[in-house]
Amino acid sequence: MHYPPDLSLASSYIPACLCIMKCAVAFLLFIFAPQRGWIGLCCLLVVDRILWNHTVVAILDVNAVIFSLVCGLMIAHTRAGGAVHMAAVAVEGAWALVSALQVSGVARMPRSQEIMVGACAVAVLSCLHQAQERVEFLALRAFVFVIANATLPYLSVMLQQSEADTYVNVCRTLLVLMGELEVACGWVVVHLLCIGYQIRVGNSQAFNAGCVIPTFNKRRAPTCDVALVVHNPSPPDSDPSDEASVEDEAALLREALSARGRAN
Repeated sequence: MHYPPDLSLASSYIPACLCIMKCAVAFLLFIFAPQRGWIGLCCLLVVDRILWNHTVVAILDVNAVIFSLVCGLMIAHTRAGGAVHMAAVAVEGAWALVSALQVSGVARMPRSQEIMVGACAVAVLSCLHQAQERVEFLALRAFVFVIANATLPYLSVMLQQSEADTYVNVCRTLLVLMGELEVACGWVVVHLLCIGYQIRVGNSQAFNAGCVIPTFNKRRAPTCDVALVVHNPSPPDSDPSDEASVEDEAALLREALSARGRAN
C-alpha cells in the first residue's frame, strides 16, 4: 500500500469491484476449461499483470488475488493424487495459529517472514492428499476467498495497519482454499473473531486518546478576595505655550461676555 487512500471517494472502491469481476471470470474459465487450458488462463493473467494492473495507485493488487485464486484451485484439484498423511491437519493448524496471532496483533512477524511461512505451508500441502470436492463447495471457497481479499485492504486502512498489504492478506486467507473443509470453516470463524478483537482494541485506544477524563478534588478550593484597584492615569505632558493660548482665549471670551452685558 503506497499511500493512504480516501475511502470517502467512490473511485477508491473501483479496485474491489475489478477484483470481484476478474476473479469471477477466472473461476468460470478454470471450471469449464480442460487442464491444458489452464496454461492459456495463466497467460491471460500474465498479460493482465503487465498491461492493466497498476499497483502504484491501487489500494490492492487485483492481479495477485486472481493469481492466488487460480493457483489455489489448481493445487486443490491436483491434491487428489497426493500422499495420504495426517500431517496435513498439523500443517494447517500451525499455519492457522501463526496467522491468527498476526491478525489479532498478539505477535508481530515481519512481512517477509509471514509470506515465507505461507509459501512453505502451501508447498507442503501441495504434496499431501485432499479429496476432490463438488463444484458448489469449490465455488463457495472461492467466493469467501475473493470477498475476504477485497474487503481486508479497506479494513486495514480503517484500522491504520499499513503492514497488512494484499500479499499478507492472501497468505492469511489461502487456508480457505487449501485446508480441509472443517479446518477452512473454523479458520473463517477464528479470522472474524480476531478482526473483531482488533476493531475493539482500536476503538478503545481511539476513545482513550480522544476523551479527557476530568478529576474532581473533594476539598474545597481556596477562595481569593477580588480587590478593585482604580487606576487614575496621569495626564500626558502638555506644552506650556498651548496652555497659555487656551487661557488667553478664555480671557477674551469673558471680556466679550461682560461687554455685552454692560451694553444691555
